[in-house]
Amino acid sequence: MSDVPHPPAAPGPAFPTRVDVPFTIVNLVTTAAPLVLVFFYHSRSSILAFAACYTVFGLGLTVGYHRLFSHAAFRVPKWLEHAIAVLGYLAIQRGPLFWVAMHRLHHRWVDVPGKDPHTPREGVWHVHFGWTHERRADVWDEAIYRRWVPDLEGDRLYRFLDHETTDYAAYLLINLAAFAAGGLLGRPGAFDTHNAICFVVWVGMLNRVALLHAFGFINSVCHLVGSRPFRTKPEDRSTNNLLVSLLIFGEGWHNNHHAFPGSARQGLRWYQVDPSWYVIVLLEKLGLAREVRRVPRPVQERKLRQGRGGSRTRAGTAAAAGQAP
Repeated sequence: MSDVPHPPAAPGPAFPTRVDVPFTIVNLVTTAAPLVLVFFYHSRSSILAFAACYTVFGLGLTVGYHRLFSHAAFRVPKWLEHAIAVLGYLAIQRGPLFWVAMHRLHHRWVDVPGKDPHTPREGVWHVHFGWTHERRADVWDEAIYRRWVPDLEGDRLYRFLDHETTDYAAYLLINLAAFAAGGLLGRPGAFDTHNAICFVVWVGMLNRVALLHAFGFINSVCHLVGSRPFRTKPEDRSTNNLLVSLLIFGEGWHNNHHAFPGSARQGLRWYQVDPSWYVIVLLEKLGLAREVRRVPRPVQERKLRQGRGGSRTRAGTAAAAGQAP
């Protein structure tokens, strides 16, 4: 199954790297703060709001940024495409142009140190923090990374979202909206300041951290621990991991995905839970999704590794699951 086209990227000299000190400080502080504050500021409504936002914004990333934009695994009307893009953007992981460019770069150079933006072969810290703090030019230079998204670059909304100043403004507005919503949803008849702070901690701050590192687990855990039923590139270490799939809406069936990147479905067996796929099927049933790309079973069988379960990294781990029968 062919994937969306991307520019040729022949090996060349290493790209220069710079440390973004202001971003590093802001990122580390806003990551650590909610992990401490949740023990002092929590309420039933803030936790429920966190769960709702994690689900909606997370599906904006998995269904939208990943399967729709990065791989063109299905099509939707432009108004719905934009709506999904905005939901994904509210997770504060940059706009579609940057995110999709990084994902396509990852597939082109999967697990090649110095070329894959976030391979765990450069360390788990690199996957979760380092690649955004120590900024390689081919990853962070707009003139370079936009070459990977010629199909999206012409969209004015996506160009507007492709600026870090917009990201900071969106993050601030989310926190202000969370503060207002929490205060109004607290004690009846008065503005509840404690609940307002609870919403800032859970919805404004923790939600960003949770989604960012849930995706980080795809790029770290799902290249280190799990099963590998399908053949991929020689250097590709992608694995299937049940726990990551449960955490981030079916994205943990990562070896399946690397074997068939253009497939809208990543949980290729009935028992491989894939909520993102269920959303796409619902959109298809409603007449909102078309050209939904599936992988026929015979095509899957041809890429199976020898033996029933394929290979397994760190054999015996309870987190690994999802071998193709």
